[in-house]
Formats: sequence, structure tokens, C-alpha cells
Amino acid sequence: MRSLLLIAASAVFAASAQATEQAPIQDSSYRDGYGHRVQQLSVVVDAPVARAWDAFMTDKGFTSWAAPVARITLENGGGMLEASYRISSKIGDPDNIKNEIVAYLPDKMIALRNAHVPKGAPFDPVLIASIRTIITFDDLGGKTRVTESQVGYGEGAGYDSMYAHFRDGNAEELESLANSFTNGPADWKAEAAAMEASVRKSLPAK
Repeated sequence: MRSLLLIAASAVFAASAQATEQAPIQDSSYRDGYGHRVQQLSVVVDAPVARAWDAFMTDKGFTSWAAPVARITLENGGGMLEASYRISSKIGDPDNIKNEIVAYLPDKMIALRNAHVPKGAPFDPVLIASIRTIITFDDLGGKTRVTESQVGYGEGAGYDSMYAHFRDGNAEELESLANSFTNGPADWKAEAAAMEASVRKSLPAK
């Protein structure tokens, strides 16, 4: 991944090594009646709505696919989703990603806004402050369509770069979500080891 719904810092992990087949992602992005960009991606997961909801709104569910470290405090306005892609991180670390839960409707909708951008994020923290992420859950009778929409994009190079960053990251995120229901939870230790090996391989020989 990963955009972490939302937010993102530099991706520390490569795409899940255990994902044998990528879930089809539907891109239904558009401009609204006022000309504003709406980024909208969705995926159908092989799980009922209650399980798909838990994958976002419980610590155990979120760490099964999205990030190895996470804590969710579920409240309307003032709730928080704190997470890190670094397996060595702890809750409360200064470089963790934080997203305020602006509003939620159980099994239906989650609205988020970024509350903290880690150092090194590939976009302007002032611009990310204007973005809101809305996640919706549609019951398909034993399966669930999860749709992630982002609003608040303005015009200009900074927004364009951020839009592209989240388009790629959110697609990968939704693929990881779907794969967690078909292939099992993420093996974060294996991903960390693979990333470390990849970094070592890329270093110039001594």
C-alpha cells in the first residue's frame, strides 16, 4: 500500500506478498455539479457488511490488512484512527498517521479527515487539510461493496500530485482489503523482511 485511507506517508511496505490475485477496482471518479473533483474507488469484498465494517473500525480488523500498528477510537467527531506502516512503531509515536473520525453510521458510512501528517509525506500538509474521505458499505447479500470517496480537491499542481498519489494508494489499499478476506490476514513480519531484503539488494556493493 498504501495510502492508509486517507492519508499517507511514505509507503514502507511493498504490496502484500501473499496477494495472489488482485481484486478488481472500479474507478467511478467524477466532477460534481460545481466542477469539483471527486475521487471514488470501490471494490467488492467476500464478506458480509458487519465483517467489512469491523475491518475498518476495530484494531484487530484494521491490522489484518491495512497497517501492522493501529488503534481506533470510535466516536462521532473526535474519534481517531491512528496507525503506522512501520512494524516497530507504537501507538503515540510522533510519526504515526492520525485521522479524525468526523462522523460514522454503523455498517453504513465513515467520514474522516487527516489530523496529523508524518514528516516526509509527499504532499503539502496544508492541502491535505482540505480533503475529506468518506467510506461507504453496500450490502450485496453476503458480500459488500466498499467505496472510498475523497472530496476537497482544488486545482493546481499540488492537488494534482496528491490526487494521483491517493488514486494509486487507495486502489492498492482496497485490493489489500479484498485479499484479506480471500487469502487471510497480512503477514507483516514477512512483508518487513521482504522490504528489508529489497533495500539491501538495491544498495551499491561495497
